[in-house]
Amino acid sequence: MLRSAATYPEVMRRELSRLRSNATIEVINSGRVGDTIPNNVARFGRDVFAHTPDLVIWQLGTNDVAWGGRPDHGLKRSVLEGVRALKAESADVVLMDLQYAPQVLASVGYSTMEDIIIDVAKQERVGLFSRFALMRNSVSAGVAQSALVTWDGLHNTADGYDCIGRALARAISTSAR
Repeated sequence: MLRSAATYPEVMRRELSRLRSNATIEVINSGRVGDTIPNNVARFGRDVFAHTPDLVIWQLGTNDVAWGGRPDHGLKRSVLEGVRALKAESADVVLMDLQYAPQVLASVGYSTMEDIIIDVAKQERVGLFSRFALMRNSVSAGVAQSALVTWDGLHNTADGYDCIGRALARAISTSAR
């Protein structure tokens, strides 16, 4: 198990604080291990809206496909419902797509889930951070997948989280200009 200081939300917070030294940056990680999109949406009131966030980064879809789920129109409706609920609370939204990991790549529905996330981001005009493309491009450039993904074939290593956290912070900082 990684220390919280090594997870992408904490890396992102540190990098944003470095990039935006005059800003007050607070990151609340409301993610839950093993959670799915419907469960995320069900927890928004308690775990997200209660904090009145300015920005919500919704990491979604990996668990929905990694454990044999098959994305369908019902799941797309759940993503739309979730994004609309976040926007109704006046939060800016960034959708973070799937992990590029062996367990995801072995799933039947990962490309459909990717399409759902991309479509919803476009339709609802919210940000999209493609962790999938970032990791795929890193592996294509010669980074060993084992440097980014742990032994379980799903979760990121500390280096994988560091890469994602820094890239996400830079994307947020650039967008905020």
